[in-house]
Amino acid sequence: MHEALRRLPARRAPASLEARVLREIERRAALPRWRSGIAQWPAAVRVALIGACAACGPLAWVLGRSLWTHLAAALAAPGVAPWITDAHNTGRTLLSLAELAVHLVRLIPHEWLFGGLIVTGAVYAALAAMGYLLLHPTLPHSKAHQV
Repeated sequence: MHEALRRLPARRAPASLEARVLREIERRAALPRWRSGIAQWPAAVRVALIGACAACGPLAWVLGRSLWTHLAAALAAPGVAPWITDAHNTGRTLLSLAELAVHLVRLIPHEWLFGGLIVTGAVYAALAAMGYLLLHPTLPHSKAHQV
C-alpha cells in the first residue's frame, strides 16, 4: 500500500492558497496585542498571569474550607434539622413513586409497548407530513402564506 501511495502524483495547492495565507498572516499581525496569542504578550505580563493562576489554587482551597465550615455551622443550627428530615422523606417518597412506575411499566406486555411506540411514531409522522403540505409556502396549493 505504501508503494501504491508513493506512485500517486503529488497534489497541487490551489493557486489562491498563497494569497489567502499571506492575508491571514497580515490580519493576525494587525490584531491588538491583547487579542493575539499569549506567546506574543510581553514576558512580564505572562509571568504575572502564571503567578495569578498559581495563586488561584490555594485561594480556592481556603475559600472552600471556609464555605464548608459555614455550611456545617448553618446545618447544625436549630430549626434546620426538621427541614433536612422533610427533604429526606420527600426524596424517599419520590424514589418509591419511581420504583412503582418502573414496576408498572414492567407489567405491560412488550408487544403493547412496541406497538404503542410504532403507532405514536406513525401518528407523529402523519401530522408532520400534513403540516408540511398545508403550511409550506412553495407548494402551489398552499394558501397559508398568501396574503
